[in-house]
Amino acid sequence: MNTKPISTGEQAASCYFRTSVEKPHRKALIQIDERCNLRCVHRFVSATRRGSSMPLAEVENILVPRLSECRVRRVTLTGGEPTIHPDFLAVVRSFRRAEMDVGVCTNGTDLDDDCIAQMGEVGGVHVNVSLDGFRPESHGTFRGNRESFFQTVDTVRRLSRTGLLQGLLCTPNNLAEEEEYRKLCEFAVDQGASYVLMNPLGSMGRGVKSRSRFAQSEEHMQRIYELTAPFEASGLEVIHIRFPNTQGAPLAGCEAGTIIYVFTPGEVTVCPYLVFAARTPQSKHDPGEFIVDSIFTDRDIAAVSIRTRSMIATRQERTRRAEPAPWSPAAVRAVPPP
Repeated sequence: MNTKPISTGEQAASCYFRTSVEKPHRKALIQIDERCNLRCVHRFVSATRRGSSMPLAEVENILVPRLSECRVRRVTLTGGEPTIHPDFLAVVRSFRRAEMDVGVCTNGTDLDDDCIAQMGEVGGVHVNVSLDGFRPESHGTFRGNRESFFQTVDTVRRLSRTGLLQGLLCTPNNLAEEEEYRKLCEFAVDQGASYVLMNPLGSMGRGVKSRSRFAQSEEHMQRIYELTAPFEASGLEVIHIRFPNTQGAPLAGCEAGTIIYVFTPGEVTVCPYLVFAARTPQSKHDPGEFIVDSIFTDRDIAAVSIRTRSMIATRQERTRRAEPAPWSPAAVRAVPPP
């Protein structure tokens, strides 16, 4: 199914996502596993080696059919680390049987050759890999394991050889030297990646405590932009999410409700970052304000509530007028509900 870019060249990229789908269809991010085999300093979801995995039977018999009823045509499997799910490949096949395109966001440390080969055989699968610097001292330290840098780079190369690699996901941080981001883009071009998405460290999840220690300054973010933007001329799409908007460009639109998120226990939210923001200490909002219901227990999950529809419509109208929405992730962290 064709996707559409969320922001254009004339807009500032403010949404955490790169692409959406045409209405009335939807795209869904699925947290199939709460656990992670690394301990990153920045994760919006504070994943550890403990947590739950979505049971395969519930994925096959409930999740996939109900997402189909919600007109979902593309899914992205996330976590935690989705590839450590005990039935990872079976989950991928379940979505493909429903003719949904499948993306996987991974840290690239748990994909062996057999798993990569089987994903290639399934078809309709692409993989995005997180790479936050181009040295073990930067990426590896940021991810909580220096050796993970070499594993991740090797995985990117293996995914490239099998045609599964789509993009690299990068969180600029002050452990990495500015020149590393240019090298990262060169690596992406060499491996045939379609894009590099750069999204600075946010004050959500572990970022609440780590942002002051690891976030790049606006001056450095501007320099990173200047080093990486020229790669667009080589055919590599470089998406700079929430970078300094020095040109005063209008913000791109909001995709809340078109891009939905399903947490491992089954809660559905119209935008995961509203939930992550509401979980920060300074937020005056309850995360439940942004939860629609549970996809595992609510048979009518396809019918979005009137309140949710109103919230989405109002936010989109504010975005068109370039007004700050009171439920944007930044606002949710600080503004009390009306």
